[in-house]
Amino acid sequence: MTNCQAIIDPPQPGSWNMAVDEWLLNRAADEGAMTLRLYQWSEPTLSLGYFQAHDDRASHDASANCPVVRRASGGGALVHDQELTYSLAVPPGHSLARSAEQLYDAAHTALVAVLTQIVRPAGSEFSRCRKTEGRGSGEPFLCFLRRAKGDVIYTSSKLANPLVADGSYKLCGSAQRKHRGAVLQHGGVLLGQSPQAPELPGLAELTGCGISAQQLGELWSSSVADQLGLQMTKAQPLSAGEREAIQALETAKFASDAWTHRR
Repeated sequence: MTNCQAIIDPPQPGSWNMAVDEWLLNRAADEGAMTLRLYQWSEPTLSLGYFQAHDDRASHDASANCPVVRRASGGGALVHDQELTYSLAVPPGHSLARSAEQLYDAAHTALVAVLTQIVRPAGSEFSRCRKTEGRGSGEPFLCFLRRAKGDVIYTSSKLANPLVADGSYKLCGSAQRKHRGAVLQHGGVLLGQSPQAPELPGLAELTGCGISAQQLGELWSSSVADQLGLQMTKAQPLSAGEREAIQALETAKFASDAWTHRR
């Protein structure tokens, strides 16, 4: 089994959260450390995908007052509020770093198993999206209104989403970034509806079954460990030097207007 450090972080600002994820990717490349991190956000925050234009956020009125950050990974915009966010940093040479699809599928398969166990849906199901829908300039601004192969979706015979062609509701999507052979995969699970994204009901609204981020994190991390053959160990608190390195990344990049407005 592969040793994997587990980090459970308290809610933090968006620029700090993105800086920590990038630092974990750099550490995976430099030191060969694998890490699973579970975290939340200290206030509702809009994150833009790497390739999205900053000006496009004007198309989404509900999140207009949210602070905004730009991710180093691609995909559509996310409103981080009532969710559990995760990141998984995989070092170079590991089989999962060589197979982006395997990593994506394993994390989402583990989530589908956990959600099915908790909710036990009748007349509905959690599954993984079978195909990617058309990409291009006409894509919705929000990630949770897009569909990519492997996304975790919820379908119900009683409740169909009028905003997407297949009527499903997306509950989790992930994105990846590579650096010197290491891979960072991160994404979010929509636990509840945010006033800053009212078009997106979460798990609580769709199923009537609320689950805390803590409960889901414990069950999901265990399921991910089983899926990927990981031995989870609790990470040590950040040292002063590590915090300084993360703060430097935050200041120079993710809290910088030059980075946020680069497109």
